Order: sequence, then structure tokens, then C-alpha cells
Amino acid sequence: MEIQLLRADTTSLKVDALVYPAEDGSAEPVAVSSGNFLCRFVIHVQVPKASEADSEAKLRKATTVALERAEELAVASVGVPPIGTGFAAQTQARVMLAAALEFRPRARSLQRAVFCLFGQAELETFQHALAELGG
Repeated sequence: MEIQLLRADTTSLKVDALVYPAEDGSAEPVAVSSGNFLCRFVIHVQVPKASEADSEAKLRKATTVALERAEELAVASVGVPPIGTGFAAQTQARVMLAAALEFRPRARSLQRAVFCLFGQAELETFQHALAELGG
């Protein structure tokens, strides 16, 4: 699985599935049809707040379950915006990218995880974190 970092709006991504925060607080990742997005599926995941206990572990798990759900859907590409609330960009980048790198050997159908980053500063933060993690 290739990890790509892209400065873009999530609504403009041409991927098979897109990760999106769950509105109902469900603990399980849920895939639904994509509506007006360019993708086929939207994978809703419960996302943590930085103020919660074990927030980094919860952020890592949310990233992992999103990638697992994409794999279950047998899609080739998934868009992953920064998820979680209140995390410093450096923390979010380090935790989410570490989860993706750890998941990489298990990927079968999933060929690309595209981290969609809105601004240049956010993109550079993720680029730096990915380089530090050896990805």
C-alpha cells in the first residue's frame, strides 16, 4: 500500500472510499454510499478528542479501523483526512501515519492511502512526520 500526501479538499478526491467522522458516535466503522462525493463509499469512524484519556491510542485505532474497513470493501484507494478533534498537527500526523505504516503489510486490495491535507502547513507537517517514520 502506497501512502500519499496530497494538499486538497476531501470533496475533490478521486478515490474509491473516503474516511469521514461518524455523526452517531458508533464504535464500529460504517460504510455508506457516497452521495455527492466523487468516491463510491464513505467510511464513517468514531474519532477521539485530544482531551480524552488515551486519545493517541484512540486516534491510532480510528485510523486502523478505517483502513481495515476499506480493505473489507476491497477498494483500491481510500482518502484519509486528519481525524480527531483538538490534536496538534504534529501529533495527528505522527499517530495516523504510524498506524498506516503498521497496517501496510496487511493490505491486499488497498493500494493507496491518500492523506488529504487542506493547507500547506498541514501538508508539510505530515511530510516531515512521514520522513521521520521512515515511510
